[in-house]
Amino acid sequence: MALTETFSNSSIFLKICMILTPLQTLVYIIGFSTEHWVKSKISSSIDFGGSTGNFLQSKSSLQFTGVSSDQGLWKVETCFLNQCSTGDIPYVDGWLHATRFFATIGLIGFLVTTVGVFVCLFVTELSQRRILHILTTLLAAGTGVFVVVAVVIYGINYNNPDQRILTLDKDPNWSFGLCVAALILDIIATILLALNATRKPNV
Repeated sequence: MALTETFSNSSIFLKICMILTPLQTLVYIIGFSTEHWVKSKISSSIDFGGSTGNFLQSKSSLQFTGVSSDQGLWKVETCFLNQCSTGDIPYVDGWLHATRFFATIGLIGFLVTTVGVFVCLFVTELSQRRILHILTTLLAAGTGVFVVVAVVIYGINYNNPDQRILTLDKDPNWSFGLCVAALILDIIATILLALNATRKPNV
């Protein structure tokens, strides 16, 4: 059976996944590799207590602003007065190591799931085997679990309190958002793959 015939005989669910799985993988790779998971605006203050003269009473606290940083899983970009530099994260907490681990497994899962979908669509000898469709579905579901764990760990810990001298306003940024978007696409793909697997004959 030719490749085109194998493709034409595949379910509509699997054909949608042919577009969905590469898209979610690309979105996740961008989010995974860029340093914009969380944006921090840094300020420091010195409190004079308002007890050393009229000037200091009216200006009892001085604020120093203009420093911001964007941190990802691997790099941090620091900007001061519109001058930015990118480097390694100076201190990696245990929770960030855990996030990296689960996020990396998720990346591998996205890549292998995409390969599995294309094999189901175009490799005639294997596309007829229901077990391959089931394994691809389970792989997509497992990938989603790993990404959920990574996102939850990061979401819980990214805003941990810092030194009292420094005030950091932290907000999730677009790289984190892309990983969440890839997770949502993966959930949709898992559902479609499960529907597809129920339609395949058991060979």
